[in-house]
Amino acid sequence: MAEFTPIETQEELNEIIGKVRKEATERAESKYADYETLKASNADLTEKLATAEKAAADSAEKYKNYEQNLSDLQGKVHQYELSAMKTKAALSAGLPYEAAERIQGNTEDEIRADAEAFAGMIGPKNQPLADPEPTSGNSGRDALRTVLQGLKEE
Repeated sequence: MAEFTPIETQEELNEIIGKVRKEATERAESKYADYETLKASNADLTEKLATAEKAAADSAEKYKNYEQNLSDLQGKVHQYELSAMKTKAALSAGLPYEAAERIQGNTEDEIRADAEAFAGMIGPKNQPLADPEPTSGNSGRDALRTVLQGLKEE
């Protein structure tokens, strides 16, 4: 450690105070040297935050009815699935397509059971594959023509 020397003149005191002030100023300047950079960075980040908050508000506005729309669409899909199950059950039970909406139930088993019960109430419906009687506007004339054809062949 250096040996202490007493200060004897005002100039020496001013010189020592000047050195101390200069060192303190340099320390303060070095400590806050990046102040302008931090200030500019802060302004940039503040601007980005404002932009992000505006984008978040816009997104919130855009998707505010998302949950309601999603539940509505899920309800429609459920109705379409039920309708498809009813149609399938009606056709497999031998019911006409138009009877599919009269079938009750919420699950596939309930729908199938109701379709079979409904088909049992209606009973089997046997439809002929082809009409044995010819249909035309003048059936007497067609019958006469058939008899004449039979006579010509003999």
